[in-house]
Amino acid sequence: MNNLRSNAVSRRGFVRGLAAMGFCACGDRVFAGVGDGVLLRFGVVSDVHVRLAPGGRALEAGYDTDTLEKTFAWYRDQGVDAVVIAGDMADTGLVGELKAVADAWFRVFPNDRAPDGRKVERVFVFGNHDVFGLKRGNAVFADEEVLRREAIDADPKKAWDMCFHEEWRQYSVKQVKGFSFFCSHWQPGVWCNGIAEAACTGCGDAFRGLMEKCDPSKPFFYVQHPHPRGTVYGKGAWGIDDGSATRLLSRFPQAVAFSGHSHEPLTNEQSIWRGAFTSVATGSLRYLCSNSIWANLYTKGYENGRCNYYLPGVKRSDRPSYTSKYDAPKTMPNETTCPDIRVGQLVSVYEDRIVLAKREFLSGLEIGEDWVVELPARERSFAVLGAAARPAEFPADAKLSVARKTATTRGMEKDGFKVPREKVAALKLDFPAATIGGQVEEYEIAAEGRNGGRGFVRICAIGGMYPRKHGKFAKDVSAVVPLASLPEGAATVTVTPLDSYGNRGRSLSAAIPAAAAAS
Repeated sequence: MNNLRSNAVSRRGFVRGLAAMGFCACGDRVFAGVGDGVLLRFGVVSDVHVRLAPGGRALEAGYDTDTLEKTFAWYRDQGVDAVVIAGDMADTGLVGELKAVADAWFRVFPNDRAPDGRKVERVFVFGNHDVFGLKRGNAVFADEEVLRREAIDADPKKAWDMCFHEEWRQYSVKQVKGFSFFCSHWQPGVWCNGIAEAACTGCGDAFRGLMEKCDPSKPFFYVQHPHPRGTVYGKGAWGIDDGSATRLLSRFPQAVAFSGHSHEPLTNEQSIWRGAFTSVATGSLRYLCSNSIWANLYTKGYENGRCNYYLPGVKRSDRPSYTSKYDAPKTMPNETTCPDIRVGQLVSVYEDRIVLAKREFLSGLEIGEDWVVELPARERSFAVLGAAARPAEFPADAKLSVARKTATTRGMEKDGFKVPREKVAALKLDFPAATIGGQVEEYEIAAEGRNGGRGFVRICAIGGMYPRKHGKFAKDVSAVVPLASLPEGAATVTVTPLDSYGNRGRSLSAAIPAAAAAS
């Protein structure tokens, strides 16, 4: 894998050409149709997470198919030839949840057809949640006998065939207008590890011969739930596979992989990677969060990551697998990392390029510039793209306000570990969002101590997950940081915006009030 180079592609340099082909950069644009050179168009989403309420008689409020059905309808209206769901349709792994997804599909595409009669192909695969029903479904069905009957993983083939009226196979290939889609389901019975998923082991043996028969001058598409190792987000990403997909696809520069699992926002430019092949993360229709904490797995002090917890006095070897080495105390609430954002992509294939438009489905807003993949594919590393990117910046008149306060840590009780909530001395920092230049991914809050020692925490830039035209994108930031996270004797604190490549914008600084000012 050392010879692989990572890449994300902007549409810079293509804007004029796309405008001439009927693309509009603002509003709810009308996309070019097949008469404008589009050879194939399809929608891409992942992590739908439809959930049944306890007892299984209805879908749980807030976890229904309303957004999904509207998403299907929007894709239908764009003239798609297929829709990809890269896993995690059923939140607790139950047949009733899968059927709800299927019912939403057939309401929009009766008999898999659009109103004009064209066939619209389903390119759906199982994720870990889909086949964990025997372990997670007891939240809905307490009776073990009922659960065994209702869990997808009790008989995945039967569940799939019944819901979608087609034969389920662990590995399958679908042809859409002459383009191949290779589909790899999450293997039933394989637990989720997050950092090294083995759930697609064997896909190389299943597909290698078929992929070798593909026209090298024409792209083909590969769909699985975990990310191919060493591609999107780098080695610290949440939800990477065991490397088998990367080893397979690295032989085919025309391959384009789609994967879900990590729930990262599509504002993160590292959601598309270009090396020996192209790898694209899908974002999610539920639970979208900034997991940049995993990219900072060994970076001291990440404050509001959703998966990590402060475990004072607990050895790293005794911690749950989802805690990092240098967790900061948590004084910011969990909801500061998981806003309700639901995203997907519309993919248009032309003779000389693939255009990926990104959309947030609750607001109906587009997410930044389209990604454009040139054909034949061209490698471009994150380092090269980062060097060319414009960093995120605060407004010119931005000021940082700092006050002392007493805060309460979150605490934790999970998997036999218990960390009590406790009151700690903290700083409350208020500052405007970094809305100038590139999209802000996180903020670094840092200070220097008496002897030159430097300490910092990083916080997720919640506003930066939204489309730039969304009202919450420019919302002011309020952060609470425990003083124990900063070096002793610090007199000044600084806040610096970082984009998804790690580029640093101009910092804001302010004096730390004397202890007597605490409230």
